Amino acid sequence: MNVLKRVFSDKVLWIAGAAAIITSFISPPQLSDINWKTITSLLSMMIIIQIYDYLDLLKYYASYLTRRAKTQQQLVFMLASLSFFGAMFLTNDVTILTLVPLFYKITKNLKINPIYPVIIIALAANLGSIFTPFGNTHNLFLLTHFNLNISQFFVMSTPITIVNFIVIFIVTRFFKKKKIELTELPSVDLNMPHLTLTLGVTIVIFLGIFSVIPMWSSLVAALLLVVFINPKILQVVDYSIVLIFMCFFIAVGNINRDPSIVNHLSGLIQSKTGTYLTSIITSQFISNVPTTILVSKFSSYVHAIFLGTNVGGLGSVVASLANLLAFKQYRYYFKKDPGEYLIRFSVVNFSLLIILGIVGFFLIDIIPT
Repeated sequence: MNVLKRVFSDKVLWIAGAAAIITSFISPPQLSDINWKTITSLLSMMIIIQIYDYLDLLKYYASYLTRRAKTQQQLVFMLASLSFFGAMFLTNDVTILTLVPLFYKITKNLKINPIYPVIIIALAANLGSIFTPFGNTHNLFLLTHFNLNISQFFVMSTPITIVNFIVIFIVTRFFKKKKIELTELPSVDLNMPHLTLTLGVTIVIFLGIFSVIPMWSSLVAALLLVVFINPKILQVVDYSIVLIFMCFFIAVGNINRDPSIVNHLSGLIQSKTGTYLTSIITSQFISNVPTTILVSKFSSYVHAIFLGTNVGGLGSVVASLANLLAFKQYRYYFKKDPGEYLIRFSVVNFSLLIILGIVGFFLIDIIPT
């Protein structure tokens, strides 16, 4: 019952469901519009990510790293680095849900304005998650929708990831080297046998995503693992993400059967540049997940869609679901100045959107896909 309550309280799911229903008046929905490999991949990844979260992998490294921070600058850089690399494998959402509460715990006795550190944690999670198919759910969709192989995906993601880490390094240099004494986090013991098993199943899922083995076998492996480790983990899996994708698949499929809409959208994305700019701009208003599904129906410029939707996760607070999640976490834990947070968030994110948007503009032409 709690699972259903949590799933159906997701406002984004309600929006996605409304989109599916409204567009059904344009054209009757069809089950064939749903990319079932993407859905199976998503469910497998949601399960494995929750297992890693249950095993406290990110908390372990957070505790390990922050104990070594002697200044504000070091603390923010360590948290940003952990957010950047953690999001590659645990998604930007899970990383934010883990690190913002930890940041609150270790700094509640410090005189430090939490606004910029939380913004940087969210920014690093968004930028780091670009690197792998697992970091962002829409990356997983692109992988399955365009049948990309391993090398094709990482040729697209590696250059922008290198640039992104340089950006994170530079941004954290703006924090003062003021000495701090941290509230030490409780030590975390890792269950190495369970972690080893989870890593093995992760590889199985990876092979399924890249079509080396059937995707259903990867889902079975994930389910068997979670039952072995702790079946209760299934109660905290984010099933709403899977349902959101299904609703967006149906909505986009319905739109795709209207000739006037198809002609209009096709006119906007006839070139790499058009696809890239449309992906960035549309993400600012409807978020980068539905933008990816929508644009992919009308364009085959996968690199432009990949960079446009990932870079487009910067900017507005709705450009990425992770942005909204970070804002909710900030309000819940720090309970002050939400308006100031949004103003500073917008300044930082739109500034970097312009910078990385220009970088991406050159990358879509320089790097062949």
